Amino acid sequence: MKEIILHLGVHKTATTYFQSRLYNSISQLANAGVGYLGLNETREYITSKINGNFKVEGDLENLFKESSTVVISDENIIGGTEKISSELIYPEVEKRLSFLLGKLPITIGEVHITIRDPEAYLISRYCEYLRHYKFLSSSEYFDSFNLRAFSWLPLIQKIEKITSKKVIVTPFETLFNDEQQYLEKLCGVEIDFQQAGEGAAIRRSKITQEAYRILEHLADHYPRHMTKKLMNMMDNNKQHTKGSPFRPFSAELSEVLKKNYQMDKEELGLF
Repeated sequence: MKEIILHLGVHKTATTYFQSRLYNSISQLANAGVGYLGLNETREYITSKINGNFKVEGDLENLFKESSTVVISDENIIGGTEKISSELIYPEVEKRLSFLLGKLPITIGEVHITIRDPEAYLISRYCEYLRHYKFLSSSEYFDSFNLRAFSWLPLIQKIEKITSKKVIVTPFETLFNDEQQYLEKLCGVEIDFQQAGEGAAIRRSKITQEAYRILEHLADHYPRHMTKKLMNMMDNNKQHTKGSPFRPFSAELSEVLKKNYQMDKEELGLF
């Protein structure tokens, strides 16, 4: 039976890097009976059409016809990096996934997700937000979310309920121990996976404290949407001075988030 492998992110867990490796391995995957559409095409044919005029057509239709297994990988399927307002972290996940599953013509075989230390995730997610939306300070960005109660479990449980599949969870800190093994587990085949492409978008990092202060200063004096362009410029230019880590959370909150993550991993049996 034909089936889909869903790789749902989450954001800031090296998804773009591994999507680049999958894209560069399309020929090898196809020879093994596994179809992969590529991130740009996935967003064109799938992600951008969620809750809209979704049709299985073009390259997507051909992929389903020609492959016994199809890997669909896009963290934006479950939502974007907008301001967090729900314990689910991605509050539209049920609506978006339910819509998608009602449109896809073949069964879900596996569902994969990567989780990471909440503090690192939240800071990275906020930095990604700044690349796409008008400026909010870090305190404004998190003010509708109970940071101390952060847990990955509600999101994972919701995805399991929607897909009727046990989500295969990988901790971010183990991803690079053996990339080949991870990609084999994700795709279900043993092939020679190609290396990722190069470029700022593949390995986009967190901003520094100095960069944050510059953005904050600009937002104080000019329209807040202007900071997106400045973020793009800073992403593509190396800081000349030594950067200081951007740390918006207190030491006490950092410790709470670390403990929450340990409890999540224990609950998920990831030790």
